[in-house]
Amino acid sequence: MSGGGQVEELRRALEKSQARVMIIDPRYTDSVITQHAKWLAIRPTTDAALVAGLTHTLISENLIDEALVNRYSVGFDASTLPESAAPNASYKDYILGTGPDGIAKTPEWAANVTGIPAVRIRQLAREIAGARACYIGQGWRPQRHANGEQTVRAIQTLPALTGHFGLQGTNNGNWPYVTPYGVPTLPMGSNPIKTSIPCYLWTGAILNPEKMTATTMGVKGAASALKWWSIRQGRRC
Repeated sequence: MSGGGQVEELRRALEKSQARVMIIDPRYTDSVITQHAKWLAIRPTTDAALVAGLTHTLISENLIDEALVNRYSVGFDASTLPESAAPNASYKDYILGTGPDGIAKTPEWAANVTGIPAVRIRQLAREIAGARACYIGQGWRPQRHANGEQTVRAIQTLPALTGHFGLQGTNNGNWPYVTPYGVPTLPMGSNPIKTSIPCYLWTGAILNPEKMTATTMGVKGAASALKWWSIRQGRRC
């Protein structure tokens, strides 16, 4: 994980394998230095657009084994969609611009969204497709914003599209899990406040708590965030 603390075991493994590392992150982190990685600076929350640009290159340059993709997944093209699916509803239609929005997700389109040059997007797509084994792992940030689950789903399409799954040295696109370390930790108390809000909306709870409800903003355990905020303020006092 870019910027993560448990990197020593990864650094040692990379010394042995000499694997190339690409880190796509808005921040230039210590992981870039420690892992001797190439860094692609991306605009925050635009990872799904990058995947779309990569996929457009994979399709247009015939770098996808579509028979393999259709064998292990559903929805890449129309042949695997159920009869109830809307016309031109496949991921391939979305990428090529033959879907409902009519926008081709070319590397140039993705470059305008992500800030990564189109030529670099094409190069990265070719590198992934041509790798003997490519481990595609998401960090812990992309899903922590509105509609972040769509970013996660987009990233997890890459291993399926490029055949980098189920083989040694590959991954399913999910974030990598680390081995727990037996180090002392501080005791964790119990939180008496049971109301919760989405973590990325905490500023809304401060500025406009009366507008946050279970229906509009996913408040759990209270009619609105106003009660949650009043409790927090009272405990501070």
